[in-house]
Amino acid sequence: MVLRFFCCIILLFNIVACNQKSSSTDIHSETTASASSLYTLHCAACHGKDGKKGISGAADLSISKLSDKEIRNTIVNGNDKGMMPFKDLITKPTEIDSLVSFVKTLRK
Repeated sequence: MVLRFFCCIILLFNIVACNQKSSSTDIHSETTASASSLYTLHCAACHGKDGKKGISGAADLSISKLSDKEIRNTIVNGNDKGMMPFKDLITKPTEIDSLVSFVKTLRK
């Protein structure tokens, strides 16, 4: 009987947990954190944390005027110097989209 009670409690807990909806703020925060992590992992070494570093001829992202489409293309295919093609490293469209949005936050 005690075991049945605990199983019911656990089942009830799981039902409540699964039915909770994330707010758009929570989803936005997770996306921003993910994009920030992707940027730190793949981009910050050359572009810098604030986008202004410019190592190895990396563009100053704080003054970039590229469109979303151009940023996406550069992330996926690299630039005209053959640098940074990340199509094999960043493969999920949602990650690329969030990274595009994050890069734009570095603009002045």
